[in-house]
Amino acid sequence: MVVLIRYSEVAIKRGRARAEMERLLMRNIREAAKSCGEVKLRAEPGRIYAYGDDACIKAAASRVFGVKSLSPAVEVEFTSLEELASRAAELWSGLVAGRKFAVRARRAGSHPFTSRDAAAKIGELLVRAGGRVDLERPEVELFVEVRGNKAFLYTEVVEGPGGLPLGSEGKALALVSGGIDSPVAAWYMMRRGAYVDVLYCNLGGSLTAAAALRVIKALLSWSYGYDSKVLVADCAPIADAIRHGVNSHLWSIAFKRALYRLAVGAAGLVKAEALVTGESLGQVSSQTLQALAAVERGIDMPIFRPLIGMDKEEITEAAKRIGTYELSIAVPEYCAIFSREPRRWASRAEVELIDLAVADAVEEALGRIEVYRRSELDKAIEEYESRAKGLSIDKIPEDAVVVDLRDEESYEKWHLPGAVRVELDEVFDFVEKTGRDKTYVFYCYRGGLSADVAERLRRAGYKSYHIAPK
Repeated sequence: MVVLIRYSEVAIKRGRARAEMERLLMRNIREAAKSCGEVKLRAEPGRIYAYGDDACIKAAASRVFGVKSLSPAVEVEFTSLEELASRAAELWSGLVAGRKFAVRARRAGSHPFTSRDAAAKIGELLVRAGGRVDLERPEVELFVEVRGNKAFLYTEVVEGPGGLPLGSEGKALALVSGGIDSPVAAWYMMRRGAYVDVLYCNLGGSLTAAAALRVIKALLSWSYGYDSKVLVADCAPIADAIRHGVNSHLWSIAFKRALYRLAVGAAGLVKAEALVTGESLGQVSSQTLQALAAVERGIDMPIFRPLIGMDKEEITEAAKRIGTYELSIAVPEYCAIFSREPRRWASRAEVELIDLAVADAVEEALGRIEVYRRSELDKAIEEYESRAKGLSIDKIPEDAVVVDLRDEESYEKWHLPGAVRVELDEVFDFVEKTGRDKTYVFYCYRGGLSADVAERLRRAGYKSYHIAPK
């Protein structure tokens, strides 16, 4: 058996550009198939042939950027059309018996027969074996690809991601939140051939960071050919600076502006040439044309937005195909902290005031960035989970302030005795007013959000815990 690997866009390139892309594609396929045992690759114009564990190679190569499609195939040599038809009938007679079938043939090279001749001859022998020809609604499709004196016989065509080989278009830094949209944007950028490093801005605690890193790990599982860097920034100081120094109606724009400035500095650390973000025009208030113009004013780097014209349904479907969706919906959403009656625009003067308010916090976050390689993410996830230990308690201390982070309806149906309900974006105002001398116990639906809030407050000097209600 051989896996027949096709590429399309690379094939329209010319000269040295095509040669380099083919080299990268071969390299990336080889890395993807590293776990498949001994694999031998052979290339011809427009095709790559992979010999080895065909099931493993199929699964691996179908996730390599630049691969249009692939098919596990039987490779046969022939000297005449009759010999080719006989070999095909020998292989497929049992498959078509009693069923409707269609033979799809194509050729490359010089032969004394046409593609239609090959399909007709093979079909004739398969009809004798009990099959029925139906080119419009076949139960079985049989494919024959003739190249020189060899033919490749297969019944399956597996779609790959297409695009260009990873590494053919420079390097970009993707701002990935762990939510649904930004990983999809990063994936599309990789699909266009760019190496992608990731910047994650953590507004929560260690458990939120661990959940986001799981999303990033799933995203970068497509990054064959490059051991991507993942930069984790503690953005809590930025959130504090915005809360205390910016008009609340501009919090969303201010956070995006601070994130862009942080990303420019982080791009310098990894030598990235552009930024990638997950904005979709008009999806939220900070993604209007006016807001986007405000947040990128004066940013001296290209900013790519692959999702700008996509709606939420399209993005969600893409996330499901990529494999990040289920992981993303488990990541707590902290952007709601910056959604207090948000303004859709900001003046130049307001942007300048925002920059002044967040400058020190951005520098602090940049100076404390933690850098991991894609290959180190499992270890990083374990490390972040271990940081959250000691926050959980089984019994509420006497005189503790118990805070319910769930929605109002859930709170009205049931809550712990004496608990007060506080919106997530009002927690820090609440504890500041209530006092630093208190002990705080938080709970939510599943425990992750309350653990993050407790950890964040503990770092700010409060005595805080979380509890998982039974």
